[in-house]
Amino acid sequence: MHNWEQLNQLIGEAEIVDLSPTIEHNMPKWPTHPQIIVDPTITHAHDGYYCQTLVMGEHTGAHVDCPAHILPEMQDKTVDKYGPTMVMGPAVKYDMFRLNAQPGDRITKEQILELENQMGDRAGTGDIVLLDFGYQQYWKLDNTWKYYALNEPGLSEEVCALFAERKIRAIGSDTIACDTPVKDGYEYFSYGHHNSFLPNEIFIMEMLMNLEKLPRRCYFMAIPLKIKNGSGSPIRPFAILG
Repeated sequence: MHNWEQLNQLIGEAEIVDLSPTIEHNMPKWPTHPQIIVDPTITHAHDGYYCQTLVMGEHTGAHVDCPAHILPEMQDKTVDKYGPTMVMGPAVKYDMFRLNAQPGDRITKEQILELENQMGDRAGTGDIVLLDFGYQQYWKLDNTWKYYALNEPGLSEEVCALFAERKIRAIGSDTIACDTPVKDGYEYFSYGHHNSFLPNEIFIMEMLMNLEKLPRRCYFMAIPLKIKNGSGSPIRPFAILG
């Protein structure tokens, strides 16, 4: 049997969990990012076929950040410079909601180490870290959507350094800015974006969904768009369960 046949069989028999939100009008977004427009521009009634027009930023919905997004000295590290497997690999889910962190709080290194002790597992070299803060409950399409965008816990400098020292491949969360604490719209300094993750080409993924459906370990896959000089890209992430 060829390798691709074995892969087809494995994927065909596996459970697949979609980790992405639907891209649609009124979905949450980072407050200063472009408005998201999904317009049914071409219709069967008017044109004989159907085609929508999309207007959105590179960091819309589930997406990945590249170093160029934050670091002017790494403007050559854009999404089109990386291969399609940039955010594929074994993943470890952390139940961050167990820590009951509030908007603006920073998760400490001691909390992560204790959580790993409870998990009986830890992320290591080449792993993708998935942080489940339980924030999907705040994903709204009505006029309360801003809570999701303006409030979230984040990670301390020591936690960001810990994951970077372990040489993880990427990190993602169900919050809008992953490691960045935000409270009532005030954005605290992001040690992951500026110091530990992006400078080391550890990719950051945000606005993931359905993390509560994942076991402790799974195989994570997402393919970014090949955007010329892209600071990041929307992705369609999913998990393959054993």
